[in-house]
Amino acid sequence: MDLKLKFGENYILLAGLRQFIEHGVILSSVNFWRDSFQNFQELRAVDKRSEILKTNNAFYEDEFLVSFVNEEFPVFEDQIPDDVIPTVLKLIEHEEGPKTASLTKEFLLQYAVFIAKSSKEDYLAFVGIKDSISDEEQVFIEKIKHLFDEH
Repeated sequence: MDLKLKFGENYILLAGLRQFIEHGVILSSVNFWRDSFQNFQELRAVDKRSEILKTNNAFYEDEFLVSFVNEEFPVFEDQIPDDVIPTVLKLIEHEEGPKTASLTKEFLLQYAVFIAKSSKEDYLAFVGIKDSISDEEQVFIEKIKHLFDEH
């Protein structure tokens, strides 16, 4: 599916939605020394987002979602507002239907957790005793859930 053609001037909103999720999780717990020691695993997780499609047949079979995940969107320098989530989900629901909007929410939530779990956030996790996401990442993920509920 050609997202630029299908969504026209709203294409940029799709880019903003994905970047909001990616950058929000990554920036919620930035620790340069830990992240550099771990070879920036969160950035590698972003490059592997298409692997999440394989975890759920419904993801993989949805033409919009596959295109959204694989699209090379432009990157924004400015901060993206929180309202991008409900705005873009309404747009997706209007253009692709409620099933696709629901799958997109489910995918984005799994994607946020995937990014968060890609790096060890504290000393115990770092030495392998505990595998969890940081408090800051959990707060951001809860924020995403809340914004999904607004849709």
